[in-house]
Parts: sequence; C-alpha cells; structure tokens
Amino acid sequence: MPQIPLTDMPVSRRALLGTLAAAPLAACASRNIPLALAADLMSLTIYSPAPPNNPLHALNSQLLQAAAGNPALAGLEMIPIALPASINRIAAMGEERPAHLPIVTTVDFRPARAGTGPEWHGYSQANQGLKFVSTLYDIGFGIQPFDPAITEPEQLRGKRIAAPPRPSAVRLLTETLLRDGWGILDEVELVDMVPPQIAGAINEGAIDATSWNLIVPGQLGFAPMIPALPGVEAVRFLPVSEEALARINAANPFTSALHSLRAGDPPLISFAQALAAWDDSDPVQIRALLGWLADHGNAYSGFPDGVAAMRDWPDLQPEEVHSVAASFYEERGVGVV
Repeated sequence: MPQIPLTDMPVSRRALLGTLAAAPLAACASRNIPLALAADLMSLTIYSPAPPNNPLHALNSQLLQAAAGNPALAGLEMIPIALPASINRIAAMGEERPAHLPIVTTVDFRPARAGTGPEWHGYSQANQGLKFVSTLYDIGFGIQPFDPAITEPEQLRGKRIAAPPRPSAVRLLTETLLRDGWGILDEVELVDMVPPQIAGAINEGAIDATSWNLIVPGQLGFAPMIPALPGVEAVRFLPVSEEALARINAANPFTSALHSLRAGDPPLISFAQALAAWDDSDPVQIRALLGWLADHGNAYSGFPDGVAAMRDWPDLQPEEVHSVAASFYEERGVGVV
C-alpha cells in the first residue's frame, strides 16, 4: 500500500499522528485506532537474521503475534534475511524504507550505524537513522569442544573448529573471540560448515570443536542450537573470562557483555538480538510493537519479561535509542542510560 507523504496529509491527521506518538501506550496499542488512520499506515516487514529453519527464526517470528487484532500492525510479516544483507537492502530502498525494520545483534548494531565492519561482513553506508527499539532475547555464544580433555582455550591450539561460512554474525564472533579474546586465531583451523554438517563431521573426525549459540526459551531452561551429537555426552562450552571480553570490546566497534544462562554455567559472550527501526518509521506502529512486548512478551519463549528487560542492551547510549522507544521507557520509569 503506497505511503501518503506527511506533507500531503490533512492537518488533522498530522495532529492525530503526533498525539498518538506522544500519548501513553494505551492510545496506540488499544484497538480503538481509527480504521482510516490504520489504512494509511504502510504494512510493516521485519527482517529476521536467522535462516528459515533455524530455531532463532522461530523465536523472531513470535513477534507476528503483535499484529493479532491490532489495525496498526495489519499485514505485519517476517522474512529471513541474514545480516548485513538485510540492512544493506533496506538502506537502498526509497520511500518504503521506514516500513522495513531489521532485527540486529550486539555485534551488528553499531557497525551498521557507522557503516563499518570487515570487508566480508560490512555495511554499504552509515545508517545513523537506525535506532534501538527493544531487546527481544539474549543467547550465549561460545566454542563447544567435543573432547572432554579440552577444558581451556589454549588447548584449542592446532585444532579444527567448525564455523559458519562468511558472511555471518556467528562467524564474526568466532573470529573475534579466537583472535582478540584468546589470541589463538592463527593457531587453529577454521572449517566452513553449516549446522546440518556437524554430526557427520564429528563421525568422520573432521572437527574438534564448533562455535555455536544457545537458545533461551524462557522458563523452559535452555537448549543447544545443535541437536544431540554422536559421541558427545553433554553440551559444554569453554568459559569466556572478563579479561578476554575486555580485549574483544577494546579491539572492535561494538560492545558485548558476558552471559551465563544458568547459575554455575560458564560465562559466554552475549549475543543479544534487538528490534531496530528508522527515525522516520511510523511512531504508531513502533508504539504498538513496544506495547505488545511489554504486555505479552513474557508469555512467549525467550522474549523479555518486563520493560526493564526490553531496555537491557550492552552500553546503550541515548542517541542510539529511537525517540518513540525513549519516551516509552521513560513513561515506565526505565531510563536510557
């Protein structure tokens, strides 16, 4: 549906949009949004950075429930496009760009805004208009060894480690952890491999470890992204120390944190995922998404349990937060610094 430029709207509708953007959550999240106004809103498309059969895409797709009965979000859809391709594609759009929202990761958000990143995982332009809206969930990232004798990062020297092919945010974290965190990237062999190949590679003795994430499905505990593996008794990750994390943050244009899934688990690198929007994205729709997450998110696997969890993002700066989201958090007593 074509978008009506703001300058061509009747004054009364402009005033209504401004009122809804600044009003409390109920004004935009309720079902009393005028149908005429809803008809003028472009249908939103959210870009999930995980492949369609990946459990993370299933987590992201839960956000589609926000459209149920909400005229402001009618036609909401979720499509899987990996980073950085999703943001590069949206940035090249014309007037439709504001209605295409990316899900970003902790390692992609700031590089996307600055237009930086390695050549193989870079952004075609600076996207300063891209702003944080809400954290969706956090997962841990680390290196999983298959040999129980490997208990320290130094013992990976000379080993073969499976990792997704470039470009990939998981691959970027893999190289970052091995190079900047542990200083052993030049002493290991990275083997390009996608998840379905892992089990066969273990059987063949082709790999000694893999880099991977964990899903955090709410109250259900946690599950590895890789299913049960032959000859591997338990999912076990090498711990990431505070010192290693500090080296990673000092050497890269992003800020990460440590994430332990349960008490007693080894600290891993936080690989949080967040919904982002553009400065000129529709405030009515952004408030509708925020309102749904605040009211219903904790009923869905992995999504934030409350407004404070929605705002939780490593080293988030005020200028990185969407103005609608900033107002939303302030109204609920959650500051942006």
